[in-house]
Amino acid sequence: MTEKVEAPRALTEEVKTAIRDAYAKLQANTPGFSTRRSQSQMIGVASRALATGGVGVVEAPTGVGKSLGYLTAGVPIALASKKKLVISTGTVALQSQLVERDIPNFLKATGLQATVALAKGRTRYLCTRNAAEAQGEGAQEGMFGDEVLLHDRPLAPIEMDVAGKLVRAFGEGRWNGDLDNAPENVSPGLRVRITTPASGCAGRRCAYSAQCPVLRARSEVREAQIVVTNHALLLSALSIGESDNGQPLIAAPADMLLVLDEGHHVGNVAIDQGAASLPLDDMARRTGRLQIIIAAAYRAVDKDKLGNLLPNEAIEVAARVSKLLKAFADGIAQVWTPAPDEREPLWRAANGRLPEAWKQPIEELADETRSLLNWATAATSQVAKAKPEDAGHERLQRSLGMALEMIQQQYDLWAGWRREDKEGQPPMARWITLTRDGEHVLHCSPVSAAMVLRKLLWDEVDSVVMTSATLTGGGDFQSLAIDNGIPEEAEMVSLASPFDLPNQAQLVVPPFPVTPDDRERHPKEVAKYLAAELDWDKGSMVLFTSRWKMEKVAELMPATLRRKVLVQGEGAKQKMIDEHLRRTAAGEGSVLFGLNSFGEGLDLPGEACTTVVITQVPFAVPTDPQTSTLSEWFESRGLNSFNLIAIPHALRTLTQFAGRLIRTSTDTGRVIILDSRLLTRRYGKRIIDALPPFRRVIG
Repeated sequence: MTEKVEAPRALTEEVKTAIRDAYAKLQANTPGFSTRRSQSQMIGVASRALATGGVGVVEAPTGVGKSLGYLTAGVPIALASKKKLVISTGTVALQSQLVERDIPNFLKATGLQATVALAKGRTRYLCTRNAAEAQGEGAQEGMFGDEVLLHDRPLAPIEMDVAGKLVRAFGEGRWNGDLDNAPENVSPGLRVRITTPASGCAGRRCAYSAQCPVLRARSEVREAQIVVTNHALLLSALSIGESDNGQPLIAAPADMLLVLDEGHHVGNVAIDQGAASLPLDDMARRTGRLQIIIAAAYRAVDKDKLGNLLPNEAIEVAARVSKLLKAFADGIAQVWTPAPDEREPLWRAANGRLPEAWKQPIEELADETRSLLNWATAATSQVAKAKPEDAGHERLQRSLGMALEMIQQQYDLWAGWRREDKEGQPPMARWITLTRDGEHVLHCSPVSAAMVLRKLLWDEVDSVVMTSATLTGGGDFQSLAIDNGIPEEAEMVSLASPFDLPNQAQLVVPPFPVTPDDRERHPKEVAKYLAAELDWDKGSMVLFTSRWKMEKVAELMPATLRRKVLVQGEGAKQKMIDEHLRRTAAGEGSVLFGLNSFGEGLDLPGEACTTVVITQVPFAVPTDPQTSTLSEWFESRGLNSFNLIAIPHALRTLTQFAGRLIRTSTDTGRVIILDSRLLTRRYGKRIIDALPPFRRVIG
């Protein structure tokens, strides 16, 4: 990719007028709309970034009205510039809210005309070809017979029945093929079989292309002026240039006005984008099965060579890779033997440096896998160009697509393991885990999102607005900018809450008798405190950093109170929330026990949440391989990793947790943190001072 270069643009008077008109109509045509200074500030930052090809970063607390803020700026600018407004989010819930409510309401109120589409990954949609085969259509004939090549088992009869019901629902127009809204429960095993990776898709050449949900959705995305997507798909599309018929999946980066909502998630998604993993035993087995597909590929295209390899040479490469994978698994035992009682066995390369004895086998595996990847890429391309003659040809194409992705996964890992880390930059994290079945899984990952985001976003996309309620923790953007590689010229603003927080809420840090690291006593004291201090006739939320402690505290609650507690994991999340809302609306009182996913994005206004209890400060887990590797690198340079990693992470998470309390201008309540370290450690005051300006009740 090349760094974007373009003539400077300005926020013209014409565009300013269009934005002012949109905002005036929004005010006039939205019942109960109230003008908020912080929302006006956000519109200003977003307008300057999107109209000039710049970067704007906006921390906007609950109540600011983020989505209306960036829509008021973004839609008029997109329409005037003929560029595409792309809104990327971190959660499915916000995507649905934007597409089903916020954007339609905005367009209706302002009178602006724009088409809207939701961009999802390919595996979110039914593949009608695969689904037809899964229910038995044409599955008995073809070049592979009934043999399962890359799947571990055939489908169960009940799964084939579900596939049939899905095909009928789609064919009769009762369903659009989006598996997130499937009319039947789709098991993970079935989902893999009724979807298709990009490399296994025949596109317009497929016999089922006229009724393909993916092609329909892709067409809608390409034509839309506003596209809503998620961070993972956005970065994937920017990274690999995924396209249909040579066109970008979402938009060319230079034509993209990008809004990163829930922007605090982007860094972790970017790290995942650059990560790779390889289950050794499984990959050795699956690679060993490739000889059937290899032979079939040569028959299908009638060529002597594919990827510069003769049939027997390609088969030999696959056999060597399979053999080398098995040998590497045996070699691991010479370096690492997990203790029998280790709950989650993990070995990590200190400073990212792998043992010298592994260098030669890693190089050999990388080279051989590269040869196999070249073959699979060539074979997939040639088979796709060949005219399909029967269902077997299409199954071969699908199998080749799966094989290509499998080999790519292997190569990505070996490439990451043999790569030389650049001087002056954090190393890759490299580690091994052991599954419950005793299988070794190799991993590598960047430890910082900065390089990934510079390459994909800041240097490529036309303009970017990043926003969230929790980007900094205390208004200091330094940690965020370093972690995400945000350009120095970016405009970064932390907006004030529109609510009267000092009078609406309290921040309570009691002198708790034990610290969270006291595994036995802390749960007992938490249970005792909750029983005595919660208002059990109203709605409350208790947030934990570990499932074990959450379940232990629930177990310790008195039976009369335990009946009012809903514990995450005991039922479907939405059903639990609905039951909590029903109870609190009826005045029965209810308490939600939850983990991180309950601490973000949950909207429980009024009596549904009058107290939020945070059982301990959510510091990043120091045993996490990426965090550990980055910590080592900071420490080797004379820097304090706790101050640079743990505290900023804890502040952002605590601010998210605290944000569950005040959702409207009439809400009241208290946030209680049961962690006495805030009263005794030097970092305690820094954290307390950086939290939202609730009235303090400390000690």
